[in-house]
Amino acid sequence: MSVLFISSSFFGYAKHIKNELEKKFENVFWYEDRPSTSFLGKVKTRLLPGIAEKMAFRYFKRIAEENRDKNIREVFVIKGESLSVESIKYLRKVFPDAIFRLYFWDGYKNMPSSSFAKVDHFDVALSFDPVDVKNDSRLKYRPLFFVRDYQNSRPITPDIDLLFVGTAHTDRYKIVKKIDESLTGSGVNFHKVLYCPSRIIYWARRVFDPSFWSVKKDDFIFKPISHKELSGLMARAGAVLDIERTAQTGFTMRTLEILGSARKLITTNPSVLGASFYDPKNVLAIDRKNPAIPKDFLRSPRIDVDEAIVAYYSIAAWADEIFGDLPKVRAKLPEQQMPTLVD
Repeated sequence: MSVLFISSSFFGYAKHIKNELEKKFENVFWYEDRPSTSFLGKVKTRLLPGIAEKMAFRYFKRIAEENRDKNIREVFVIKGESLSVESIKYLRKVFPDAIFRLYFWDGYKNMPSSSFAKVDHFDVALSFDPVDVKNDSRLKYRPLFFVRDYQNSRPITPDIDLLFVGTAHTDRYKIVKKIDESLTGSGVNFHKVLYCPSRIIYWARRVFDPSFWSVKKDDFIFKPISHKELSGLMARAGAVLDIERTAQTGFTMRTLEILGSARKLITTNPSVLGASFYDPKNVLAIDRKNPAIPKDFLRSPRIDVDEAIVAYYSIAAWADEIFGDLPKVRAKLPEQQMPTLVD
């Protein structure tokens, strides 16, 4: 049995997901969820949707024809930003016996408006965002995951008190800068790795974004670090900072990588207060407008989290639940529910 897997590469996560699916299926055929992953291609998708949609339809039609005779029994789509309803209908026509599964690792507010209409054309649809699940009865809740690199890393005596690694989108840089300034003279070692997807974006923000007017190019990297490098940094850190997009409420990938790495979490996402893994000794929710990190939290020891809870957020459990093994995944989990939403 074979699966057609459509997803953006997204910092290498698609490769890890493909590896996990290969444990379940004889063949896994993976494709990007858009015809072009270049910066200009992404701009065209957003600014010229009519032209981009025609290109995307031809792209997905070609994918369908390439796999027509490959015994496809599952079509698994993550987000599918360029996948139109018309393209989904074509795929269903070519693969009439396949189960179509959809997973959103972004919130409706941060995706094209057409995303809502796509759900009706899938047999199973899940989302990482609890607010979207609450407001759309067609969606089932499934948080994101951490890949094995993080669970396999062994924490060492920290030489980094606080670590931030992330893309410098939206207000992230502003928040990181505020925290950095608040810790000046405190003796806290705050290690920052800020990623910018392209130099074009960097220079555009230098011109048009006031929060970037004082930044230095040397403060950024323009090539994402690997999961192995990131897990190595986390192993050296006492606590790791997570800053989610304001348009989403779901736990970020970074939140769960921190959990898998057995590190302390500092986050601007208040939803974490209702998480199954929440403990004030390990998790600190801060105000993104006025971020403050008590030194006592950084200096105090972390306590262990129930192994069943940690296992629930692994990539293996994520794949099991998406492909129908819900009882198996939740059997050992103590009272796992959707996070309690915090106003």
